[in-house]
Amino acid sequence: MNERKDRVDFGFLLTPKATASWDVVSGNGTINPPPFPSAGTFPTGNPNRGELVCFAVDFAVANQVAFNHLTGTATVVHLGDSDATELYQAFRYNGWAFAAEGGYALPNDYTIMGKPGNLLLTGNGAGTYDACPLYNIANFMPGETVAGFPTGSSLGPVYTADNDLNIVSCNQDLRQDFLLHLTKLQFTVWNSNETMYTGAYVCVDSVEKVGLSPEDAPAGFVNTSNFSFRTLRTANARLQVQGVASTQCLGSENAGLIGVLTSSVDLGVDTNESQELGSTTQGAGAQSGFVLWDAVQGGPPPQHPTH
Repeated sequence: MNERKDRVDFGFLLTPKATASWDVVSGNGTINPPPFPSAGTFPTGNPNRGELVCFAVDFAVANQVAFNHLTGTATVVHLGDSDATELYQAFRYNGWAFAAEGGYALPNDYTIMGKPGNLLLTGNGAGTYDACPLYNIANFMPGETVAGFPTGSSLGPVYTADNDLNIVSCNQDLRQDFLLHLTKLQFTVWNSNETMYTGAYVCVDSVEKVGLSPEDAPAGFVNTSNFSFRTLRTANARLQVQGVASTQCLGSENAGLIGVLTSSVDLGVDTNESQELGSTTQGAGAQSGFVLWDAVQGGPPPQHPTH
């Protein structure tokens, strides 16, 4: 699904030790995926960015099933970064994983998990999956650009130009006839001296890239200066973000979050961005979530693959 809410679904076979990989842009790889969705009706967001949500289903595509062998990584590639000295860049991060639960022990492979079309991310035992984090935390080096020149924190030869938070809600409606699930990203920031800055927030939908520098922040982001080097005045800092219901964001709801924090850095004597770095955020606490999808009705009975 892209940030404009356009989506496409596809499936492929994986046995417990099998692997699969593919290029989202070209479709080249070990499977044959459909083209990345490029349209959408949501008024904000970039149709060229989005999310991939993977889960195990039976052969009939009628039920989600337990299959706690799944793990994944994503590699983000830039082949022509116009504001960077190095045009060709790439970084890799680990995907977030939610295990199928079975009560006192993990469920057997291919056990049907709850009601078809509804993955419950609650951590409530048999038939559900791990709960989402209540909030996410990350350490970062403050950075920003002032009058066209980078102004950020430096540790040795590494200089931070800006930071971006790629955030996904755990309230995911992947159905063709989907309902919107909006939330308010509420931030608290501490510099390395534990001085606390509050009041920063932005209203988002279920998948969004949020610039944490005033020049890159999306419309409606309040108090973006809380993330800047000029405000924090220390070489590194810590952020906490939580998805909450708020009168400041019409139609918003509490939502668990998962994220990836990326940083544009200058190395050595470069005056422009040298490299893009990224890693998953850290989750804490527990918040219920869900993944809704269009299960096939009236298909053949579930089968188990042979190995």
